[in-house]
Amino acid sequence: VNYHGSVTFGKKFEKSIWGNLGDLEVQDMASAYYWLVDNKIAMPDSVLLTGGSYGGYLTLQAIGRRPDLWAGGMALVAIADWKTMYEDEAETLRGYQRALFGGSPDETPEATSKSSPITYAEQIKAPIFVIQGENDTRCPARQMKGYEEKLKSLGKSINIHWFDAGHGSRAQEQQIEQQELMLRFAYQVLG
Repeated sequence: VNYHGSVTFGKKFEKSIWGNLGDLEVQDMASAYYWLVDNKIAMPDSVLLTGGSYGGYLTLQAIGRRPDLWAGGMALVAIADWKTMYEDEAETLRGYQRALFGGSPDETPEATSKSSPITYAEQIKAPIFVIQGENDTRCPARQMKGYEEKLKSLGKSINIHWFDAGHGSRAQEQQIEQQELMLRFAYQVLG
């Protein structure tokens, strides 16, 4: 999906999400869901979300914001909590995050909360599978561990596969293992 924030349709479209991350994008994802279902390309109760990095973030955001649409979600090296992520990431990435939000999480608490998947934990209905690097400096581990703890405390279905690397893995064995884990999750969810 070339959701809002993508570079596909020019700078205005790309910057349309600034200050309001995860809102227009999830609307676009829901529109794609309805188009696929209405055109009988997808079955309404069998649509899985998946994505990595920002796509992993949108997977978690959509699972919480539009819980009735998705059969499950698979997120790789994802953002679950913008505030905690900001505290643990490198200063260069903090600068980029400040640009996206118009300030730090302390300066933009409402936008930061609204844009964080952890905010919608109680609404989640579908099972979630996450693949996350223990040494990820872009999407640090602590923010995902907090997300996992919150979901488990609410009785939600979340399984995280932690791997010993950073923001993804170049090791062929790990990539094969991760693909196999994702396929097993999809088969489990979809029967």
